[in-house]
Amino acid sequence: MSDFSVYAEDAEKVKRLMLAYQASVKADYVVLCHRDGSIIAEVGSIGIDATPLAVLSSASFDSAKQFGLLLGGEDIQSVSYGGESRSVYISPVSDSLLLIQIFSGTKLPNRIEDFNRLLVEKLVEAVPAFTQNTSKLL
Repeated sequence: MSDFSVYAEDAEKVKRLMLAYQASVKADYVVLCHRDGSIIAEVGSIGIDATPLAVLSSASFDSAKQFGLLLGGEDIQSVSYGGESRSVYISPVSDSLLLIQIFSGTKLPNRIEDFNRLLVEKLVEAVPAFTQNTSKLL
């Protein structure tokens, strides 16, 4: 279960940022989710329910982090997959949030890491609660 709430005003900011980002990188679908699979915001469409996508993305990212630890503490910053018709880019926004991006084609856009980093910075600036872990508060 998510450890924070997103207010309507913040949700609108997030949606505007994600829509602008989606258009600039030509993503088919962009999802901001909690690591528990809760969908916070989504833009675009690929015709499937985002919840299983969020849960599997979280498991995939956690698995990659474990690979990094096995390889001597390497800090994995993102996970990507290229399929026959779609590619996927998964990155953290915070310890509890992930950004999942789906693109048409077998390759990710050039400089996706840079564009993603800018979006994450803007999301955190727009909604500071994204980087505050309120589950530890009494």
